[in-house]
Amino acid sequence: MKYAFIRSHAGVFKIARMCAALSVSRSGYYEWRDRPESARSTANRHLLQAIRSMHLQSREAYGAYKTWKVLQDRGIACGRHRVARLRRQHGIEARRKRRFRVVVEHHKLPPPAPNLLGRRFHVTRPDRIWAG
Repeated sequence: MKYAFIRSHAGVFKIARMCAALSVSRSGYYEWRDRPESARSTANRHLLQAIRSMHLQSREAYGAYKTWKVLQDRGIACGRHRVARLRRQHGIEARRKRRFRVVVEHHKLPPPAPNLLGRRFHVTRPDRIWAG
């Protein structure tokens, strides 16, 4: 994390000063910068491409579990939680379907009760109108 920060701000600040401020060695930063990508990162990148293509093929309907099952069927070895983590990190979400709701036809409902009060709440006798 610190090394990535140093790389992104290398044009603004001196690398030696950033390394001193973040308590990391300059040699460690340069080693990290020149190191090739790990096998796991490369595999994750390839798996992410497969997940994205699967996501588009399924019309964005599949979640992590179904995506993982289809990848397994295609012979791509990966774990269910790994697929879920990669989807979550890169913002790949299934489209949610709207729930079916029955439309109530209002013209078939009985009419409301008649308004007997007529909004006359200031009656002289308190026991004439009860509300609850």
